[in-house]
Amino acid sequence: MRKNRVFTFFLLALIAFTSCREEQKQAPSSYPTMTVKKESRNLDSRYSAAIRGRQDIEIYPQVGGTLQQLLVIEGQRVSKGQVLFVIDQVPYRVALNTAEADVKTAQSALATARITYEGRQRLLEQKVISDFDMQKAANELASAEAAVEQAKARLANARNDLSYTVVRSPADGVVGTLPYRQGALVGSTMEQPLTVVSDNSSMYVYFSMNESRPLDLLQRYGSAEKAIKGMPDISLYLSNGSLYKEKGRIESISGVIDRSTGAV
Repeated sequence: MRKNRVFTFFLLALIAFTSCREEQKQAPSSYPTMTVKKESRNLDSRYSAAIRGRQDIEIYPQVGGTLQQLLVIEGQRVSKGQVLFVIDQVPYRVALNTAEADVKTAQSALATARITYEGRQRLLEQKVISDFDMQKAANELASAEAAVEQAKARLANARNDLSYTVVRSPADGVVGTLPYRQGALVGSTMEQPLTVVSDNSSMYVYFSMNESRPLDLLQRYGSAEKAIKGMPDISLYLSNGSLYKEKGRIESISGVIDRSTGAV
């Protein structure tokens, strides 16, 4: 029995040795190699960004009244000076007519005061009146002149108020939402604007990076202006994942660091 066990163990060892030799014969004798070369590569960095137009102008009325006309629709492209809204003009026309009448009344009073002053001046030369009467006439003339200037100022304000009833676009752009409709009461103190005109003639993309990155650029180039010139063109991925066809350039770097995030 013992000889049989020894023979069996020897047979198993012989089979294992033979299998190892067959595997060694089948193993490849060489491996493919490659030569490592030194070269430059650009590493891309992606940042979340916000796209904004050149400016978003909130349109508020400068006078109060009932909104009579809406001459634009939401999303409409408008040009600078185009009429957007018209506020009720009746009370402002009445105020303008009153101011014009006040100017005429003040001018008539001034003409009377000037005639009185000139007449008193001749009487003073003839020593018919005293210096007190002459000074009184001069004061009345000065008051009449001031009254005319005040009336003209009120007239100018009345004209401005009437012109403010016609609300025009301050710039070229696109009209936003219109929260107020015809018949709504609007005024200069309301919280929500009549609309927002977005000037999208130029688009700006804002993004933030960790403060260490701008610091590295400043140390490398010496100044923010040189760092901006040394930066490559950038690409813009839109919200749907597509790549915008035009390249962009970094125009400026803010010197303000967000205290909560440490980003620039």
